[in-house]
Amino acid sequence: MRLAAAVVELEGPEHIATLAQRIENAAHTVHVRARWGEAPHTYFDILDGNPRPENDRNDHLDLLKAVDAFTEAARAHLNDSKRPRRR
Repeated sequence: MRLAAAVVELEGPEHIATLAQRIENAAHTVHVRARWGEAPHTYFDILDGNPRPENDRNDHLDLLKAVDAFTEAARAHLNDSKRPRRR
């Protein structure tokens, strides 16, 4: 993930590099939470009747949204560069 983001930062436009960085950050958060068991709220908490915190984030969903945003921006950038240029 880090290497791919680094390539995009070096070669890609700045707005797409920013989106790649968001993917890297979100993936890191998911990794850390999974490795250290730092999930802020689990389905077991729901089953036990513990209310979900108001500021609870879904890190996996954040990662998926970051990937979707990057994919859309990269696709638009690449497809735009393939359009024939008018002279």
